[in-house]
Amino acid sequence: MKKKLPLTGIRVLDLSHSWAAPHCGRILADFGAEVIKVEYIRRLCLLRGAKKDPQIYNNHPGWLQVNRNKYSITLDLKEKDDREVLINLIKISDVLITNSRTGVMEKLGFGYDDLIKIKSDLIVLSMSAFGNTGPYAYYAGYGAVFEAVGGINSLTAYDKDSRPCRIKEVDVINGSAGAGAVMTALVYRQKTGRGQYIDLSQLEAATHATIGEHLLAFEMNAHQTLPNGNRHWKYAPQGCYRCKGDDKWVVITVRTEAEWERFCDVLGHSEWKVDGRFMSVSQRIANHDDLDKLIETWTRERENMEIMALLQENHICAGAVLDMEDLCKNCHLTERGYFVHEEESPEKRFLGMPFILSRGAGRVAWRGPALGRHNEYVLCDLLGIPKKDVKPLQENEISTAFDK
Repeated sequence: MKKKLPLTGIRVLDLSHSWAAPHCGRILADFGAEVIKVEYIRRLCLLRGAKKDPQIYNNHPGWLQVNRNKYSITLDLKEKDDREVLINLIKISDVLITNSRTGVMEKLGFGYDDLIKIKSDLIVLSMSAFGNTGPYAYYAGYGAVFEAVGGINSLTAYDKDSRPCRIKEVDVINGSAGAGAVMTALVYRQKTGRGQYIDLSQLEAATHATIGEHLLAFEMNAHQTLPNGNRHWKYAPQGCYRCKGDDKWVVITVRTEAEWERFCDVLGHSEWKVDGRFMSVSQRIANHDDLDKLIETWTRERENMEIMALLQENHICAGAVLDMEDLCKNCHLTERGYFVHEEESPEKRFLGMPFILSRGAGRVAWRGPALGRHNEYVLCDLLGIPKKDVKPLQENEISTAFDK
C-alpha cells in the first residue's frame, strides 16, 4: 500500500509558464497535490522548445523535469466554452498559480475579485516579475533582469574590479518561495476557512533570498559589501582550486587554526605553518593570493574527487565541483536514493527529491506530460463532459513560444 502524500487531496490549477512558477507547481505535485497544467496550444510554454515536428515539444528535457507529476489540459481562454471549463475547474480546486504580467488575468476576466466570486476560499498565487503594485508593476522580467535590477549582480564578480557573473538559479529560488507561500496559505485556510491572495514579486523574493543580509548591513550600518568571489570574510584559505584534468575543480574551506595545521600537514607543507604570511587567519586573508597559488600547485597534480576524500577524511571542508556527468555517476547521490524511476517507465532514471520529509516523502509518478494528455480525465472524469464533446488536438493549430 502506497503512503499517503502530504498534499493528497489538494488540487492546483497551474496557469503559469517558463520556469519559476512551474517549479512551484512541481514542488506541490511532488508532494501529492493534483496539479493541472492549463496550456494554450497557440503559444506553448517556452520550456516545450521551439520545434513542433515530430512532436518534439513533448520531449524537451526542461519540460520533462519542471512539470513532472502534473496533468496537462489544453484550453483557449478566448473561447466561451473553454472559459466555462476553467470556471468549473476553479470551483473544485484549492489553489490557482499564475505568473502573467500584471493586469493580464483581469483582462481575461479572472482577476482575484472574479476568482473569489467563483470560489470564495480559493488561494491565488500571483508570481509576476515585480509584483502587482509600484512603478515596475506592468513590466515583464526574468532571472537575468532580477539579478541586475535587484542588486544581486553587485556581489557576483570574482573581485570588486571584475565583471559580474550570472547565478542563473533565481527561478528555482522564486519557485521554492512560491511553494512555501502556498503551503502557508493552506495552513491558514485549514485554521480559518479563508483563502488568500499572494502577491509574490519575483524581484523581491530573489533579492531578499540571495543578498538580504547585505541590504540590511547597508541600511543599519551603511556598510557596502563588495564582491569577494569565492573567498570568505572570516575563513582562510577558502577558494575554488583547479585540479588535474580538463576543467576540474575543488572547493576548500579552512575554518580554524587546528584545521589549518592539519591542512598543511595533509598537503605536505608543514613549513606554511611558520610562514610569516600565514600564521594567523588575518594574515592568510591579507596574503590570500599568494596562498592560493601555493595551494593550486598541489591541487593541479591531483583529481578533485581524490582531494575531496582526502581532506574530508581529515575533517577539512572540501567538495569536488561536479558537472552533469559526474552527478549522474555520483555514488553518494545514488546511495541516498536521489535518483528515482518513473512509475510508468521503470527503466528511466530521473532526478528525485532534494529533501525527504520524515512522514511521507514525495514521488515521481511521471515525467512532464505530453500536451493535452489528460484532457479526457479532467474534462470527462472531473467535470462530466461527454467524451464525444472532447475535441482532439490539431497539429496545425499548435504554435510554440518562439513562433512569430
